[in-house]
Amino acid sequence: MINMNTNNEISDLVVKAYKHQKNGDLSLAIQGWNALINHSSTDKELISNAFLNLGNLHLQQGNGDLAYESMAKAISANPNSSEAFFCMAYMEQEKENFNEAINFFEAALKLKPKDVGAINNLGNCYDRLNAADKAINTYSKAILIDSKYIAAYYNRGNAYSKIAKDELALKDFNKAIELDNNFYQAYYNRGSVLERLGKKKMAESDFKNAKKIAEDEIEKSKK
Repeated sequence: MINMNTNNEISDLVVKAYKHQKNGDLSLAIQGWNALINHSSTDKELISNAFLNLGNLHLQQGNGDLAYESMAKAISANPNSSEAFFCMAYMEQEKENFNEAINFFEAALKLKPKDVGAINNLGNCYDRLNAADKAINTYSKAILIDSKYIAAYYNRGNAYSKIAKDELALKDFNKAIELDNNFYQAYYNRGSVLERLGKKKMAESDFKNAKKIAEDEIEKSKK
């Protein structure tokens, strides 16, 4: 049984580590999480969480190898940590190791099946592997869970466009623009499909809108 003093020690370690992390004292935060990991009474869930935080800190320091190692240890400590699987998936996706990323996304989604962001990124991995049908089906799953998830409509539209299913692509780009009328990428890609279909005036209008919105965003970012 863990006594009150031990509980207080563990709580203090967690608070200190988070405080250093929030203040941007990365080295001190890393020391804090390691102290928690090495405490004899820290349970597996806390250890897993500590490794997750270590992984994120190592990423901030630009040390991908240590980040990957920490995330793997988080999974080892708690195989039910969906967040650790998601982190591993995103790191593999960033390195363009799409098959590995898919495996981690699928493992994470078994634990947290309604994470639309992860489902969308899983679709992106299939898309990068030119597995159009799998990508489209995956984006569709995200949309079934959240009918207003713009990224899934946009990405599915791109996937349809790549395999020349232009009417379906237009439908998805239309929906993305309906949900966000400042989505300049959707205007541009819809214009590309319209141009391919010979609808030049409509395409030109979309290209103009895309350019204006993009320029406005650049100006806003300068302020």
